[in-house]
Amino acid sequence: MIDIVGKSHVFEDGAKIEVLQVKQREDGPWVHYYISMNSSLPRKLVMKYDEFMDHYKHLFGDINE
Repeated sequence: MIDIVGKSHVFEDGAKIEVLQVKQREDGPWVHYYISMNSSLPRKLVMKYDEFMDHYKHLFGDINE
């Protein structure tokens, strides 16, 4: 598993995704992360680790498994 805690990415439109923590549950690891748009309050979201990495791995630069 890649250490992505604390990593973030800012999109061209000012939206930001930031990884808060990865928690281990009975059914595997889950990623807790914030999504924010410009000056709006961030929304906290949760997604399974594998699904998160399938969607967002390319945003966090050169990370190796």
